[in-house]
Amino acid sequence: MHPMAMNSSISLFFRPLRRLARPGICASVLVAFAAQVHAVSLSLWTNSIVMPENRTFQMPITASDPDGQPLKFVAKVSSKSVTAVFGTNSNPSLVINVSGVDATNGAFTGDMVLQLFQDLTPLTTARIIDLVNSNFYNGLIFHRVVQDFVAQGGDPTGTGTGGSGVDFDDEFVKSLTYDGFGQLGMANSGHDSNDSQFFITDVDLSVGSTNKPSPEHLNFQNTIFGQLTSGFDVLAKLISTPVDGNDKPLTSNVMNTVTITNSQDGVLRLTAAPKFLGTVTVTVTATNAENQFASTTFTVKVITNAVNSAPFLGPIPAVSVATQNTAASFILKTTDIDGDQTSLGLEDTDTGQFPTNLVATINPVTHLLYFSPDLSVTGDVHLIIGVRDATHNFDSQRFNLTYLPRSAMPTMSITSMKGTVSDVGTPFGDKVKVSGTFSFIGDSDGTFGSNDVMVLTAGNPAQPVQVRLVPGNTGYTFKKGVLKAKGIAISGNSSNVITSAQFNGVKKTFQISLSNFNFPVAVTNNQIQLDMAVGNDYTSNVVTWVEKKPGLFVPPVVP
Repeated sequence: MHPMAMNSSISLFFRPLRRLARPGICASVLVAFAAQVHAVSLSLWTNSIVMPENRTFQMPITASDPDGQPLKFVAKVSSKSVTAVFGTNSNPSLVINVSGVDATNGAFTGDMVLQLFQDLTPLTTARIIDLVNSNFYNGLIFHRVVQDFVAQGGDPTGTGTGGSGVDFDDEFVKSLTYDGFGQLGMANSGHDSNDSQFFITDVDLSVGSTNKPSPEHLNFQNTIFGQLTSGFDVLAKLISTPVDGNDKPLTSNVMNTVTITNSQDGVLRLTAAPKFLGTVTVTVTATNAENQFASTTFTVKVITNAVNSAPFLGPIPAVSVATQNTAASFILKTTDIDGDQTSLGLEDTDTGQFPTNLVATINPVTHLLYFSPDLSVTGDVHLIIGVRDATHNFDSQRFNLTYLPRSAMPTMSITSMKGTVSDVGTPFGDKVKVSGTFSFIGDSDGTFGSNDVMVLTAGNPAQPVQVRLVPGNTGYTFKKGVLKAKGIAISGNSSNVITSAQFNGVKKTFQISLSNFNFPVAVTNNQIQLDMAVGNDYTSNVVTWVEKKPGLFVPPVVP
């Protein structure tokens, strides 16, 4: 594995954007498509959408009950190839009251209501709610507006370079892609550099449009954490405001107040099956507690997905603490919604190179990632891990491994040993096959575990052969106190040592087999040393065993 080549370019949202065509906004009034007039009102910004196959579209539903009664949403789709599920009705909403001037320099003031995806992006939502509740956003401006793209705000300096001073990680979800309109996303200066700045995509964007395309190139580059559900006319006016050559509004567009509320609006999540193409009809009904309802219908055109999106990492721990000579591990989740082949990168941030003081392995089936340190490693190891495909840069995260030192006193004692040790002198013909019993002594915790590293040392006391067995490798299992490992290991002088070992922590027995190697120094006088370092047990007591008779070893007599 080569050192990861990290992306050094700054984010799209902190540098000039590619310029898009900017025809005038034509619609600034909410268009209602309601089939019946009841106490419940139900309306849509548009009654026709386009979405890619094998993707999820966040469809905003503007709804209300004059008495404030809770609403129940139901959606029916004309084809089973498109599924429809509403976001949880407990999701809070962000209300931005904004004042500014529109394309005609006419003053406007109004509310934009955006449902926050607390059910999908809880960490991002929680941070934004904290900022809102501290009145952080009140009085700030939308410092950057790009027609047919986004309106961006949340910078207390109004320059596009400021924030609250507290960064937090990306929170990507495979069902949240930039194929809609009025979507709420986090601005950043690179992966995991979110702060307070956010943007809202334009109200009339559409997948496949040549003039006003949805910004799918932002998929898994900028976290989506909400959807505009009311105030589309307000956003249309805001995003049409006159700007200078740097996309800065000529007149300040001010967030008068930013608050959190429980809106009665809904967000319908439509998912099109892979390879399905065609047009379906969706009927949405909102019903209150008195069974009063309103319904509306819209069409969904599903087209071929033409955008390849970047892979991304799932959450990983920021810090992992282990004991010296013990593996650290966690499940590494990677997602590529296009099914592309991905590769991982690992880098020691102190050296900028692949780590030299630990072995990293990943189980291709369980995605369990193990870090096995050299015996001497203690303290902090600063790492960064990333995933990428053939056409995208790494999505990466930083984390620390902290290894606490253990006492160098032995914590295992070999109490009996039998078997054979063959030093035949032919290339790769030497063998060790021994078994016996042991006891836990000293500071041992008296257990083995699934993260325990196994280091075996055998041979002439002057220079024995040593192999290391690492959790996560094929054949490494732990069940009911029994630690087993087999496979190919590497010693100091031989590669591809065929290795098998088993330690029973309940019965206090061990079995060890090594073959396909050469002892560095010949075994003489029927004497052999065996040293076991397993997991939390730093090492066994090292004594020289003498072959009393074929197959039976005894320790030297202590006067």
